[in-house]
Amino acid sequence: MSLRTSAKRKRIVRKAQRTETPGAVGLNLVPMIDIFTSLLIFLLLSSTAVQQIRTPKSLTLPLAATVQPPNDTGVLTVSTDGVTWQGTLVMSLEDAQTTPGNILEPLKAQLVLSPLVAMQGTGEAGKQTRGEVNILADKAIPYALLKKIMATCGDAQFARISLSVNRRSINALGGGAGLGAKP
Repeated sequence: MSLRTSAKRKRIVRKAQRTETPGAVGLNLVPMIDIFTSLLIFLLLSSTAVQQIRTPKSLTLPLAATVQPPNDTGVLTVSTDGVTWQGTLVMSLEDAQTTPGNILEPLKAQLVLSPLVAMQGTGEAGKQTRGEVNILADKAIPYALLKKIMATCGDAQFARISLSVNRRSINALGGGAGLGAKP
């Protein structure tokens, strides 16, 4: 072995000893990047902003052009089977249609079981409401019955009453006439 190669070898060993501390372990970034990528994908998929209300297969909702998504509230379903509140059958469709007056008492009895909460933003102290209710009604249900159901919800102190519809494009409404579109 020549003197030159041994001196070179010693320099390399000294340089390696200076840069590495004894007992130090190298950091492998690939598994950490994989974990962060998986975490990012999970968070993106689980935090979607789309809200959907499950519509029973027996219902055909009416079509309307709407921009506002449905809120997560109590659901009142009106189908050909009857009127249900949160999945519990309250009364048959025939009973609801033949009831005189605008208030359906069996339905109101179920609705008032929802807790009262303080009304926000009114400035009036002590004013309470049951919050919001979302009505899922088949498009074949007569308007007179829907009017009775909405009146009953109002009488049961629900502050906001929404009627769910299927969304369709503005162009399908006849060119968007009357909806802010240019003729």
